[in-house]
Amino acid sequence: MKMKKIFAILGIAFAVACVSSCKQVEPPFIETTGVSVETTSLSIFPGDFVKIETNITPSDATSTYKLWNSSDTKVATVDNWGRVYGVAPGKCVITVTTDSGGYTATCNVTVNPINETGVSIEPAELTVYYDEYETLTATVEPSNASYKTVTWTSADETVATIDETGKIKGVGLGETTVTAKTHNGLTATCKVTVAVRMPTEPETLDIWKSDEASFRGLFGAAADEGKAAGAGNWLKYENGAATWTANETGKIRTATLTLSTGSSITVTQLAGRDFLGNWTVKSRLFNPNGSVTGQAKGTTGAASSPVTLAAVSGEVETLDGRENAFELSGLYLDAKMKVAFDIDYEAKTVKMGLFFDKRSTQLAKEGVYCAFVPELEGSRWGNYNFAPSSFGPEDCNYEWMWCISEDFNTFRYTPHTQYIVRGASSLMLIGISIQVSSSADPTTLPGGNNTAYDTIYQANFNSSDTDGLSISR
Repeated sequence: MKMKKIFAILGIAFAVACVSSCKQVEPPFIETTGVSVETTSLSIFPGDFVKIETNITPSDATSTYKLWNSSDTKVATVDNWGRVYGVAPGKCVITVTTDSGGYTATCNVTVNPINETGVSIEPAELTVYYDEYETLTATVEPSNASYKTVTWTSADETVATIDETGKIKGVGLGETTVTAKTHNGLTATCKVTVAVRMPTEPETLDIWKSDEASFRGLFGAAADEGKAAGAGNWLKYENGAATWTANETGKIRTATLTLSTGSSITVTQLAGRDFLGNWTVKSRLFNPNGSVTGQAKGTTGAASSPVTLAAVSGEVETLDGRENAFELSGLYLDAKMKVAFDIDYEAKTVKMGLFFDKRSTQLAKEGVYCAFVPELEGSRWGNYNFAPSSFGPEDCNYEWMWCISEDFNTFRYTPHTQYIVRGASSLMLIGISIQVSSSADPTTLPGGNNTAYDTIYQANFNSSDTDGLSISR
């Protein structure tokens, strides 16, 4: 037993001596005092990799760990080893930061664009039909160019238009040149021809069109080429279409063209400006220069007066979604009523809208102001409300009083056929009231069933006046 204890004690002493003799002495921690990059600026292209080399001071600093950052990763990115990758043209700053001490250094990076070397359009020539679409494709070289998009333009947008995607639309017969332009100014062109798609069978057409020049495909024969109709031959057959010139006569015009194939087309050109000029208003009550105070109700007898429809000078106002491009004068002294035309070319209808506007008054003559408002009644034969004080700005709009006759020479309104809805009640529109005041403030204008009016247009059904108001030329 004594021997075992002796050996155990000797073993422990040996182990302690061994550990004491084998222990290493750790070197001192050397602080980082700075960092620098070997290049402070560099230029690369998209897709390139470049490594930024760094130097930490002192060279024997204990910690060499660094963090990397890009000020704009859309231009260039950087990984944990300082490798910079070009993403897109632009400039950014790459920053390296030491983990020990937080020291920094920067490198300015410029990513240069890969310039375009060429551009082409497919197809190089194109035929598109009127009011139809085709698409052009532009190819930019090289395939890795930084800017792959192009700017599209049409030399004549009255023939064809093109959007930013290369979608082209035929808007008029003829030829134009479409150009694709790269970011650095290289161009390619395509010759575009706009043709009309010709019908394959004879047709009989009767159409309304605006005063603009236009055309319509028509089935014809070679013998019909150049056949014309209308004063000055404004309607003509050529290149598979009936074409017509712009109407600059200031009047509505109609012509019919008949071809040897049995095809026939009648074109009527009209626009709001074709109704300008002198007209005559007929109504039950009319006295534009005098006074009918006390005679607002029950006055009988027809009257007429000349009026003038003219274009608005200066800036055109938009009311009720329609351009107020015209004025009717002569209803009351020098006051002008705002007018617009609603032409439905498909349904072949024309309506003249008169704008009732209590929101504003206008100077009719020195010291006399007026506003045009609707003349209303609550039932067919009674409860007249000639110029209601309750009529407010929310009720101001165009009332389509006048419908054109077949000869375009008379607009007529039949009372008791249009309604103005106010809350739970409906008031029937029977004519025009002209409110007169000595003040320009519309809130002072009279209302209700009193007799403070200078002039009233009244259109009621009776045995001698069944047509209501009309305006003729």
